[in-house]
Amino acid sequence: MIHKSRPWKIAGAIGGVLLGFLACIVIIGKSWERATERTYHGPHSDLLRVGEAIIVAEDFSETGQHLVAKGRSGIVQDEPAWDEDSCDPNRRIKVVLPSGESILIPRRFLHR
Repeated sequence: MIHKSRPWKIAGAIGGVLLGFLACIVIIGKSWERATERTYHGPHSDLLRVGEAIIVAEDFSETGQHLVAKGRSGIVQDEPAWDEDSCDPNRRIKVVLPSGESILIPRRFLHR
């Protein structure tokens, strides 16, 4: 009996290792896809997800708003784009700053 069950244990172990390897490949592939996500408008025009942390890449100021300094962090509150055709780098992204203030800032000023 010992000899008959042993091949099943080996096959089960090999299957488990292959399944784990496949899961790792899928996770790495998804991470790579997210890290290299771009549209034809350029690297700072792609979609942002609501709740995603961002960094302001350049000083930004608009009439009626105070200066938002380069390096400030924030959280995406609203992203109006829904696909690559709507990923204009000038589209306004609603961002919540650590102070609680919500501002609209062009996508080209934001980095992940």
